[in-house]
Amino acid sequence: MDRTCVRRIPGPSAPGPYPSSAPAPPAHYPFVSFRQPNRPPMVSRRAYRNGVYMRRSAAFLILPTVLASLVLSAPAKAAEGVRTITRDGVVLQHHKVSWMKTPTHFRGAGVGRSDFDGDGVDDIAATGDPSDYTVPKEPAGVVNVRYSSAPKVDYLMGVLGEGGGCVCFGLALVTGDFNGDRFDDLAIGNPDEPDPKNKTHAGGVWVIPGSGTGLAVDSAIHFNQDSPGVPDSPEDLDRFGAALAAGDINGDGRDDLAIGAFGEAIGSKATAGAVTVLFGGSAGLTGTGAQHLQQDLAAVPGAAESNDQFGYTLAIGKVDNNKYHDLVIGTPRENDGVSWDGSGMVTLMWGSPSGVSLTGATSVTGSVVQTNDGTDTVAWYLGDALAVGDVNGDGLGEVIAGAPGAQTPHINGGLVAAFTGRASGLSGSGVQIITQRTAGVPGDPGNDEYFGGALAVGDVTGDGRADVLVGAPGDQIGSRTAAGSVTLLKGSATGLTGAGAQAFDQNHSAVPDGSENGDKFGSTVALLNLDRTGGLDAVVASPGEEVSGDQGGYPSGVINPFYGSASGLVPQNKTWSGRSERAEIIGLQRYGLRIAGPQSGGGLF
Repeated sequence: MDRTCVRRIPGPSAPGPYPSSAPAPPAHYPFVSFRQPNRPPMVSRRAYRNGVYMRRSAAFLILPTVLASLVLSAPAKAAEGVRTITRDGVVLQHHKVSWMKTPTHFRGAGVGRSDFDGDGVDDIAATGDPSDYTVPKEPAGVVNVRYSSAPKVDYLMGVLGEGGGCVCFGLALVTGDFNGDRFDDLAIGNPDEPDPKNKTHAGGVWVIPGSGTGLAVDSAIHFNQDSPGVPDSPEDLDRFGAALAAGDINGDGRDDLAIGAFGEAIGSKATAGAVTVLFGGSAGLTGTGAQHLQQDLAAVPGAAESNDQFGYTLAIGKVDNNKYHDLVIGTPRENDGVSWDGSGMVTLMWGSPSGVSLTGATSVTGSVVQTNDGTDTVAWYLGDALAVGDVNGDGLGEVIAGAPGAQTPHINGGLVAAFTGRASGLSGSGVQIITQRTAGVPGDPGNDEYFGGALAVGDVTGDGRADVLVGAPGDQIGSRTAAGSVTLLKGSATGLTGAGAQAFDQNHSAVPDGSENGDKFGSTVALLNLDRTGGLDAVVASPGEEVSGDQGGYPSGVINPFYGSASGLVPQNKTWSGRSERAEIIGLQRYGLRIAGPQSGGGLF
């Protein structure tokens, strides 16, 4: 698994990756992705999550060819320079490209998942690596926001710390209506953000409210572990903001935000991990009443141990049938190296009027997935990906957990586990396991497929049951390694099933481009409302895709839309690339590293 982080040292632009002889970066540069497996020797497994260090590359300066309403060619446009917004001593850079037309103001519809301008169609916010830029401060990542109606494109950039750091701005990217105005807001995590007070690379989160004309950047707010009301304090490698999830935990009609800090030390236990929950209000998110969760609390299952990575992934959704959304927390390195029958833990904590309930939490570990049916299926690192959705239509949400490093028996074949929604919480009883060997699931299973490395859950077919879109970014297509694929698993009255599953890769006749080594199609997926009709639509990223004009080894990356229908997903013969999204002052590479949705986090492929 190529879990990558970009590391940059401030200075003049220079193309090319660091050579293999380059010195290793300081300890605070690597992102989460660099963990190595530590499993018992009974299973042979290739090491994964290796760091790839790059510095910015030369690129062509091209105005974006962003498509108005996601379809039509755009009219002439005007760049408006780069502005800086400072909160808590932390700087956010903003560049806007406006179309030459009068903006239309909308009232919030409150029906989408990433509808920042309230027109009833979702907008697309996606992360890329910055390249060939002329901005006031060295960017630590760029988030590109393209609207369905608002006549503009927004470029949001973090700032690299003095002395360098990880280009991690936007490596968690979620949407939610935190102030209850029916416009979706955007939360951006930067797990390597330097703290202005003590200079540690502890991490932070920006939250930008939506409005009738799109994101209101001037109203952005910022949180880190120095913010008023936010528990704990900033320390190097905390990775605050590495995972995010949005949902209404306390049932007040406004979404709340869970923030993972998987690198948080609990006492002397390094990288044990912690989760902070901020609550929404009429003015948006606030640190007042924030909750801090970790495994040495009596209310949280398990015990804090070094390298557990509690909070590595997060999801929020309704699991029982009350009005409170519930919090799901991934701890993928639980039992790593000490168990023969799987590793990783998924924890469910109930929502309540006062926030996350401190009673009734339940959990399951990777061991519940092990089968004795001769398939040698073992779930390593259960919880590397998470989502929540009602796949059987009974009003109770299932917890969907990915284990892309699972043995199936192929090494790193990957699996998806659906834990049945019930008022008593999580249980291994009745868990449904889907792999590429499951009856009805298309494809040719093999090693290093990483099936389940990306998940998105929602009703694609419009039958009232949630479906599950699964990314397998390592899938070999023909002779092309790590070309990648996606599979839509359909909900049914009996739960998640392989029956009627659809699979797509870039060799599909209706999907543009073609499968190539390292494209990693499906490394990020989202289910959004792009066309106002039918069920939800899919957005699938290939951050490793090189397009015409790219320098070899420096992929622009592409995003592909698929429309939902009663029969499933319908590919659209179009893409948006990092090259087409470039602006005069900044370019994008590996476009689609993240796509905003209800939850975000986990490793990069």
